[in-house]
Amino acid sequence: MSLIRLTVKNVKNITSADLELHPELNLFTGRNGSGKTSLLEAVYFLGSARSFRNNQLEPLLQREQQDCTVFGVVQDGPRQIKLGVHRYRDGRREIKVNGEDEPRATNLATELPILTLGPDTVDLILGPPSGRRKLLNWGVFHVKHSFASAWTAANRCLRQRNELLRRPTTNWKELNSWTEQLVEHAESIDQERRRYMDDLSEAFSGVSRFLTELQAVKCQYFRGWDQQRDLAEIYKEQTESDLRRGYTQSGYHRADVRISVEGQSAATVCSRGELKVLAWTLVLSQGQLQSTKRNCQLVYLVDDVASELDEGHRNNICQLLLKNKGQVLATGIDEKTLKSCWDNASRRVFHVKHGNFRAEGEK
Repeated sequence: MSLIRLTVKNVKNITSADLELHPELNLFTGRNGSGKTSLLEAVYFLGSARSFRNNQLEPLLQREQQDCTVFGVVQDGPRQIKLGVHRYRDGRREIKVNGEDEPRATNLATELPILTLGPDTVDLILGPPSGRRKLLNWGVFHVKHSFASAWTAANRCLRQRNELLRRPTTNWKELNSWTEQLVEHAESIDQERRRYMDDLSEAFSGVSRFLTELQAVKCQYFRGWDQQRDLAEIYKEQTESDLRRGYTQSGYHRADVRISVEGQSAATVCSRGELKVLAWTLVLSQGQLQSTKRNCQLVYLVDDVASELDEGHRNNICQLLLKNKGQVLATGIDEKTLKSCWDNASRRVFHVKHGNFRAEGEK
């Protein structure tokens, strides 16, 4: 699977761009602010209908423009899938798959699975658990697409329960009903996550041995409540405390993926350089798992790889990206360094300036 055609309009500093992409490797070189990262954001937007920096649409839109559009053609074996996302400043959006209206953004992710790597990737380890849960949920969804329905149902139950917890007068019958449903969905989500994490932990161990010199590196799943106890029992015990606080303290929404080195939290014992490599290892392990277990090709958006990693780690990561057999879109300021990461690989190089893109060899 690869994105072979991309059309962008009014995304950040890109007024208009129409690109034919290489199915394996595309390199974008230019100065800071030229539009390289904006191009990556446009691709992510096409696969999710949101920005990869945050969930807000506003930063994507060009100033004084009321809407933005990204269109792409995905080649998946003999199939061609046409995707389009059109969003307005007032929040409205239009999603089309093969010319048909599509109400759910999850179908974009199904047709164009994307992983991002860049300056913010280290936040997977240094940041709050929400970022790691998001990555975990992404992986589970791409193994089992029905996970999205279970996730939506659980979130609805959680919102309803929290709303009831905040009311001045408790409706016990309603609270118990939503709690029972929440337990059912939370346990289903936990089961799928645990099954996926068994494979991800194995993949992480292999990739970490290739990319790092650290010893006894582990990737472990914590489900969000006591591993030895039943969630229904915990909710019963915590009801009074939840009522005082006005929210549900335990559950699937508190899950975490933790990286440890020799039994200690990586965030506390590793240097920033080591943490960067471990964070990239976690993302690349996801990609490897999709490639080997599901034979699923991904699109990797790699932002400024040369400035984020030293030469040795950079070259190893670039090798691994090609080995994972996905499509890579990578950016860099220094053209020579960027090209050296993939010396002998078939590729297409784009020179970027003021939001304009020129393929190498074109005038």
